[in-house]
Amino acid sequence: MGWGRVICSGCLGMLCLIPMAWISFSFLDLTGSVTGGLITNLNDAIASLGSLLGMGVVGGILSFVASAFLGLILILLFPIHWCIFYRPDDIMLIISVVLPWILCCTITSALLAHSPRGGIHTSLAIGIGYLIPAMVVYLVIPFIPMIGPIIGGVVDGAVSGLTDLPYLLAVFTAILEGCLVGAVFGGFIGSLKYKPTDGTAQPKVKKSKGKAEDAQEPSLDSSKLCPNCKAKLVPGNEFCTNCGSAIKAK
Repeated sequence: MGWGRVICSGCLGMLCLIPMAWISFSFLDLTGSVTGGLITNLNDAIASLGSLLGMGVVGGILSFVASAFLGLILILLFPIHWCIFYRPDDIMLIISVVLPWILCCTITSALLAHSPRGGIHTSLAIGIGYLIPAMVVYLVIPFIPMIGPIIGGVVDGAVSGLTDLPYLLAVFTAILEGCLVGAVFGGFIGSLKYKPTDGTAQPKVKKSKGKAEDAQEPSLDSSKLCPNCKAKLVPGNEFCTNCGSAIKAK
């Protein structure tokens, strides 16, 4: 799997993670799980916001986008190990954080990967694709005039209060752990599509007529055969050892 294809599959996987995050946010109450019940039913509130404003289809689209990106932010902030250490009895929290990565890597690998290595590379490309902008944005925020340092402090304080980790470490571990779990399933899907015989068939070598003729055994010289019984003569004998006929010297 070439690097160009890995990058393309990573970009597609990044897009695929957004609706997977929406599923986790809307149906598994991701917000309520990560906040320990402090904030609940936020998904229902966002879903009903469009209808309350009377925006119809546009409101539904905005509700989907808002839910998907909120779910994505939470998935990228909360590491799997944090869920296991701090909420080991909350199975729904672990499922809501892990499931989007599994679905995303599985679907993307099923579409684009053709080997176990391809599935693993695709999953890692998705994680790296999210890790780079998440870190770049944080490093750029302090340089925003006037409000940059304030926003940076708020982000650091909020993330540290929720995860007990600084922002960069929380994002790095959350994305790394998520894409590694997804890589297990991506590699498995790639192994199902792997065909080791592809491209290994050896071309048939055609033997030329001249070589075929050269491979044939040379015919016996008629001068070495008995003129009477056609038996092979023994060099130096004056008579045929088979029929006794005299052999004329040449």
